[in-house]
Parts: sequence; C-alpha cells; structure tokens
Amino acid sequence: MSPPKMKYTAMSEEMLEEGYTVQAPQQRRHAGRRVALLAAAGVAGAAMVALASFHKMGSSPKRGDLAASQEKAGLLEFADAIEKGLEASAKVAEDVKTVYPDVQAAWGNLSAPSMQLKREVAGLSGESQLVDLKAMSSMTPHDLLHPKNISTHDGNLCADDEEEHLGMCYQKCAAMTNGEFPIRTTAWSCCMERPCSFFNSKFVGTFLPCKGFDVSGAKEGGGCPHSAGACMENEEFNLGICYKKCAVLTNNSYPYRSAASSCCRYKSHIACLDALNVLTSPAFNTGGGLGDHDPATPGIAHTPMPELAEAGK
Repeated sequence: MSPPKMKYTAMSEEMLEEGYTVQAPQQRRHAGRRVALLAAAGVAGAAMVALASFHKMGSSPKRGDLAASQEKAGLLEFADAIEKGLEASAKVAEDVKTVYPDVQAAWGNLSAPSMQLKREVAGLSGESQLVDLKAMSSMTPHDLLHPKNISTHDGNLCADDEEEHLGMCYQKCAAMTNGEFPIRTTAWSCCMERPCSFFNSKFVGTFLPCKGFDVSGAKEGGGCPHSAGACMENEEFNLGICYKKCAVLTNNSYPYRSAASSCCRYKSHIACLDALNVLTSPAFNTGGGLGDHDPATPGIAHTPMPELAEAGK
C-alpha cells in the first residue's frame, strides 16, 4: 500500500506549530531553522526509503504483475509528495528569515515599558527622603513653626527656593534655567530680561499642569505649585496641602507621600501603582501638630501657612 499523501504535511504543520508557540521570542530564529532542518531530514529519509524500495522492485517488472505496477505508481506519487514537502520546508526557512526581524521588533516594543519600569525602580532609593526620627519626635512648637529652609525677613511669601507669582509659589526660574531666564512671567515661562516678550522668553511644559516650569521648589517636593506660605518642619507638600511627613509616620519605611492617606517606598508614580510598594492608612491623612490642640500647630492636613514664610504675615 502507498503511504498516505497527507502524512508528511500534517507532521510538518504539527512541528511548525510547536516551534512557533513553545519557543521563547529570543529563540524563534533558531527554532524555525531547527523545524525546517528536521522537516527536510524527515522527507529526505522518506525519499531514501522510497528510492530503495523502487530499486528493489527491479527496473523491468514482469508483464501482468499488476500489484507491482500499482506499488511503483504509489511510490512515484509519494516521491512527488516528498518533493513538494521539500519545497515547503525551504519556503518555511525563508519565511523565518523574513519574519523574525519583525517579530523581534514587535516584541521589543511590547516589552519596552516593562524593561523601562525595571530600570527605573532599580535606580530608585528612598534614602534621600529619610529623616532623623529622634529629632523629629523631640520637636517643640517653636521648632515646628520655624522651618530651617526658610528666611522669614526677605519679603518672599514662599520657601527660599521658590518665588511668588500671582499668589502661587513656584520653583525659581533662575534655578531651573541656570540663571539665563531669571524672571517669571507665567506659570510656564521665564524671561531673560525686561521688557519681557515672546522673543526673549523660554516656555517649558506649556498648558501641562505641574510640568515644566509649573512646579514647586525642589525642597518642597517639586510637585504642583501651591498657595503662598509654607509647611511646618515635620510636614511635606502633596497637591498643595501640608501633611505630616510619611517618613515620620512609617519610621522611614515608606518615605514618599503618594496620596492623602498613602505613603510609598519610591518617588515614582509608576512604582507606586504597585500595591506592594504602598502603605495606606487613614492615620496618614494628618498634619504635623503635636496633639495639643494648639491652632498655631494644626494636627490636621492644612493649606500652607504664610506666617511660616514671612514674619508678620
């Protein structure tokens, strides 16, 4: 009996299916070549068997030997199937060469965000936000109301690394532009010298809130600008509101505030999307007061206090 004509085709499809679904993306090129080589070896072996059988029958069968003639016809048909199989294997190998770069590029695009996140988180450290817990716990009301990074007699209603513009505190233009554009004209623009115009101004982050030049001072977290004033010494800004520092509340374990009631291990919005990096508690939504009910040192979250930035306000 002649071998089934579709046997090799089914075997090839099964091998190709395994090669494309089981192998990892970085191994697909080698896997595709192995599949093609295995297929070629298989059909070549089958061809040798068929050829051997053909010669074994002899070159001149006897007349009337109907069974021998039918078997030879079957072997010729099988040889034709083998030839087509070899052509298909060659095409598969060529397709693998053509498709692999596209697959590799697509995989790179898909995995890029994940790899970027790994690099970002690997380079992060919460140590820059750590505080002296002993010093923080021993603060008096006087200490809380006299932040170390603020001069209270300079006419500036913001922290020393900030400047006021239309009642809001922004990071100084001079600091963000290395002194080249020291005059703030809008939330997103800084000017080189007066008179200020479009042609001697620099625009960064235009119309994007809390981006570019539209940010608070670096010591205040570099987040969104806030109303005039400052927070107490044991507090930090979050979206323009003063909260007790996460480093104090979590014993330096989750030193970065990510929300009113949440503290994070890292200063990264992406990293803080992972619940393993975040600690949440209603107790974190609090001010830095000492629990003595003194209105001068509020124990609840509050807006910045102008009197902390400038004496007499």
